[in-house]
Amino acid sequence: PAASDPATVIAAGFQASRLDTLRSRTSAAYRGLYVLLQEQGARDFFWKARLIDIDRNEEKIDIHHIFPRKWCEEQIPPIPPRVYDSIVNKTAISYKANRKIGGKAPSDYLKQIETDKAVQIQPAAMNAILQTHCISSEFLRTNDFNGFMTARKATLLSLVEKAMGKVAVQNGEMNYE
Repeated sequence: PAASDPATVIAAGFQASRLDTLRSRTSAAYRGLYVLLQEQGARDFFWKARLIDIDRNEEKIDIHHIFPRKWCEEQIPPIPPRVYDSIVNKTAISYKANRKIGGKAPSDYLKQIETDKAVQIQPAAMNAILQTHCISSEFLRTNDFNGFMTARKATLLSLVEKAMGKVAVQNGEMNYE
């Protein structure tokens, strides 16, 4: 923040644990993260185009689970909604990509999308697309929910810190196991 910034901007802070509880699409922080991902060039899993360009063409873009709800609920023990419904496990993708994901394990849906006739993309290129969403492909390809959540939260937090120009307040961290 610059000295000429309003006092509210200078005083603003972000608590790291907020990512664990952020679920409402109408909240400013939720929308802010979506904008930050668009600004860094997030691309759709299916169409491969930048989300901002797809959005301009009025394609159906929405926020969807990365590890699907059905998959989370089928784990032993089940992953609770308070965990899988946080923004850490969600990203903006097209309706078409979401239909391909369904309730499948990430390792399965990634292969299905990569080999789809309309997509035809190598795993390395898909990994690059995932990276535009602050998603580490290694955790998706091994269905490692806990590793994914920990890594993505750290990456999203660094995006927020960079945008704010200050370090987030560290407080009670959620254990994803």
